[in-house]
Amino acid sequence: MIQHNGDDETFFRKRGFGKLLGFGQKPGLIVVDLINGFTNPSMPMGSELTGQIERTNKLLNTMHEMNLPIFFTTISYDDDSLADSGIWFQKMEGLKTLKTGTEAVDVDPRLDYRPGDGLIVKKYASAFFGTDLIARLNANNIDTVIIVGCTTCGCIRATAVDALQLGYRPIVVEDAVGDRSQASHEQSLFDLRQKYADVLTTSEVIETITKTKAASTKI
Repeated sequence: MIQHNGDDETFFRKRGFGKLLGFGQKPGLIVVDLINGFTNPSMPMGSELTGQIERTNKLLNTMHEMNLPIFFTTISYDDDSLADSGIWFQKMEGLKTLKTGTEAVDVDPRLDYRPGDGLIVKKYASAFFGTDLIARLNANNIDTVIIVGCTTCGCIRATAVDALQLGYRPIVVEDAVGDRSQASHEQSLFDLRQKYADVLTTSEVIETITKTKAASTKI
């Protein structure tokens, strides 16, 4: 194990970590699992995400105004025995609350989810695993994925890592992602920033995509 003293950020930067990927030609927004089962703190899988929902709505407004693609995700199980969760259910019993046809798997009604926005139904952590998300992104010529939602240490991280591995530029919006554990949230953002994604604020993302759209219009 590498031993070092002082600020972790400085240590990693000196070793060449944390380089910026930047935005490509066309971004899409992936709203990961902001469903009732995760945004209702009284649910086994839930936590308080009001702030994240408010900032996600700001991003949704910008994406809708610019006619840029948006994809919501939900986790939903059809099989009463949760056979379609594989062995994941053995690790997290709360998955049993995410049954198809229940309110738990519906997008939180506080979000500006509109007809025409995509909905990806997944069974595991990553928005890419076992879904048609790649085909949808490619059909829309998307090379940059802006990622919001929950949870930072789980589905957000898995989605960002898969995005990078598949050749997309992941942008994780640090104030629009959340977790049940603040420590896990902060450590995951640190790891993502160093190795897998650009980590930006909501205002930074909106400013960037607005400028990019304006520049492309002038061409």
